Amino acid sequence: MVEIINTSKYREVIKNGNVLVVLGSTWCKDCVKIEPFIKEFKESYAGRVEIYKIDTRNEEDLSSELNIRAIPTLIFYRDGVEVGTRLVEPQSKELIEEAIQTNFSL
Repeated sequence: MVEIINTSKYREVIKNGNVLVVLGSTWCKDCVKIEPFIKEFKESYAGRVEIYKIDTRNEEDLSSELNIRAIPTLIFYRDGVEVGTRLVEPQSKELIEEAIQTNFSL
């Protein structure tokens, strides 16, 4: 299961290692569509990438701070710094996996 985190936890978890943050919401059909892929990647990249979710409905200030305009949005961090390119409204498992591998140099 992918842990849903709040703003304070977000600020802590992005500090160390490779972290993928998935911003979305339960009402978003595309967010629901990619959920199985995200769960699979949490397992297959265990030990190399930590994956967390943020519900934009509950964390509106953080969503605004991060300039989230569409969901799902995937943001990649290495040791507290955003790396690579954000994925906005990804439509396929392959696209997400390619972004994980590219942005984290795996």
